[in-house]
Amino acid sequence: MSLRRPLALAAALAIASVGLTACGGSEPGGAASSGPLTVRALLAAQPATLDPIVGARSAQIVWATMLEPLINTDKALALTDTGLVTSWTRTDSTTWTLKVRSGVSFSNGEKADAAAVANTLLLTRDTATSQLKSYFTNVTSVESPDDTTVVVKTKTPQYNIPDLLTTVYLVPPKYYKDKGSEGFAAEPVGTGPYVWAGAHAGRDMSVKKNPGYWGTPAANDGITFTWANEAAQRLALIQSKSVDVSFDLPPAQASEAKKAGLNVVSTETAMKIIAFLDSTKAPFDDPKLREAAALAIDRDAIVKGIFDGQAVADTGLLNIKPGQKPAQSVTADPAKAKELVGASAPAVQITYPAAQYTNIEEVSQAVGGALEKAGFKVTYVPIDYGTLVKRVVGRQVPGISIFAGVPNVATPDYFASGFMKTKSITGNCPDPQIDELIQKALEQDSAQQAAPIYEQLNTIGVVDKHCYVPLYRQVFNYATGPGIKGLVFGPLNTVDFTKTTR
Repeated sequence: MSLRRPLALAAALAIASVGLTACGGSEPGGAASSGPLTVRALLAAQPATLDPIVGARSAQIVWATMLEPLINTDKALALTDTGLVTSWTRTDSTTWTLKVRSGVSFSNGEKADAAAVANTLLLTRDTATSQLKSYFTNVTSVESPDDTTVVVKTKTPQYNIPDLLTTVYLVPPKYYKDKGSEGFAAEPVGTGPYVWAGAHAGRDMSVKKNPGYWGTPAANDGITFTWANEAAQRLALIQSKSVDVSFDLPPAQASEAKKAGLNVVSTETAMKIIAFLDSTKAPFDDPKLREAAALAIDRDAIVKGIFDGQAVADTGLLNIKPGQKPAQSVTADPAKAKELVGASAPAVQITYPAAQYTNIEEVSQAVGGALEKAGFKVTYVPIDYGTLVKRVVGRQVPGISIFAGVPNVATPDYFASGFMKTKSITGNCPDPQIDELIQKALEQDSAQQAAPIYEQLNTIGVVDKHCYVPLYRQVFNYATGPGIKGLVFGPLNTVDFTKTTR
């Protein structure tokens, strides 16, 4: 079976009315064929990297078809024994013992054993640009005494080690070392239900069914991922049957898709868009100006005006699951914001990932407009997502950076350690008290015992110090073409393609 003709991004609108052909695809303007299906998935943006050690989790929609997390979760986000790690025991207060599923291999033949698990955990802890580095700084050693046992030791007690393993994706030790991050990202190897099938640079990337998969095989032959930054393009391509699923449709395009008779799924997600204020650099090294910015931004107006109510205003940072609300929050007060700024006209830069999230351009402009009304002088820096991540990690983004927090682990520490610690992804609000409270929370016996500490942390970071301005939770819309069924979209922005059929 030949791969379907690649979709050129620049010509996406021009070919919107022309169906892409492949086994199981749609003939132009016609009905779907009855043969095996290769799912044609349209994304809003090209993944920055397919290396799960250094890559932001927004790209896992692609790499998670080939790579698997160490521990699986169910629909309620509870840990299950169905994954690569089948059990976890707290041997003592600072030791976790993991049992690894036996008989599993990577698609290149390497063993997916305890040594591979230990290597991945050490890469996650030690790689300078690791996205999860800050979550594993408390880990002092990772050892594999035999093929099915991994022993993780921490300096101080840490209740959430098993939870963190739900977002650590296993990589083959030798292959990853030989290829390096860029080489691995160019041709990923994992234990998952699909294997890499190739790519056309800047246009598409494909995976095919893994014939040697240890678990339940995929019900389709594979997936071809393409991308189109413009929402109008994504709508046109699903309407013309050129793709089988179109992700990330803004409210207006989702409504049009429904009117066209397409199946549209809308889900409130755990992903929230946040404005991060850098308290280490001007102008927000001044607490008064951070407060002014936080009071100037009206999240309710953003949700109503830009999303027509099809997003959920969110005032907290550490309230992870949809429906949860913080004990204390900040309410917009433009008049007080203007009073705090006075006549100083401080300059502020707003940096955001162009085309990465639904309506992110409009959201950034709305935030900037609110700041200008308060007396700030605003400039905008739209950049690609990969560059933004590198600059944030490198502490090179002054002013405000706007991007999504995606809690791939359903515990508050995912945001606390990821965004609030001095040594975190953002590092925008260094404070010894915050570091101490995060450590104290982790030393509790359970998430329930840690909950009051996280409420205190949320109040310090959002309400008292104004380092974080949570904006809204995204309501994620995607549309599927005629007859497409079985796609599973998870609450933490995960996608399972294995059951997708026509």
